[in-house]
Amino acid sequence: MAGNSALALSCSPRGPKGSTALVLSEFLEGIREGGGSVEVLEPYRMNISPCRGCFSCWTKTPGVCAIEDDMAALNARLDRADTVVFATPVYHFTMSEGMKRLIERTMPLLDPEVRPGPDGRARHARLGRRDQRAVLVATCGFPELQVFDGLRRTFSDICDMMEWSPAGEVLRTGSGLLSSRDARAREAAAGYLLLVRGAGRAVAGGGMIEPECRHHLESDLLPREEYFRLVNGWFVKR
Repeated sequence: MAGNSALALSCSPRGPKGSTALVLSEFLEGIREGGGSVEVLEPYRMNISPCRGCFSCWTKTPGVCAIEDDMAALNARLDRADTVVFATPVYHFTMSEGMKRLIERTMPLLDPEVRPGPDGRARHARLGRRDQRAVLVATCGFPELQVFDGLRRTFSDICDMMEWSPAGEVLRTGSGLLSSRDARAREAAAGYLLLVRGAGRAVAGGGMIEPECRHHLESDLLPREEYFRLVNGWFVKR
């Protein structure tokens, strides 16, 4: 599958300045090294309005949203990509508002008829291609992986609905350490980002982010006591 296309949706309001964009950038560089092509879109820089819940895309104009903004072109790109990469920080234990708004506007890509899926659960079948893969890249400030539980469950359900085959997850706890000036944190971040790039190469080659790779990707960057000392130091008024 080398040479396939990836569409990356960088759903952080901080844009290129945030830790989410940093991790995503290394992952996408790995995809390029593996022979894949990459397109990056930032929903917060696009004109994407909230879904109105009018169902026009299912009734009056099937497959066409009533809202005239950038989402029509984005949905077309979603339908063309071989791999879709969603990158988001964790806000209040779930995805960013920008990612949620984007996902809600993908309704034109779904069939309005409700039917049981392979697992027996009710779903709307995907219109168009059904051979795509999806990757979740997410960061959070807290050091516990459990912070991602709500986001991971929601993303799994989204993949089921969109008929995307999950290719893996890149989850980074304590993400503020990636931009720390502390020498130990910088060394740990450099090693971590090399692993992220390797995960991108694996996905570009048609593989998965395997459990062993995920174990290393999700390991603490620093001991917890160091994490608390550094993080809390950033917010001390001087």
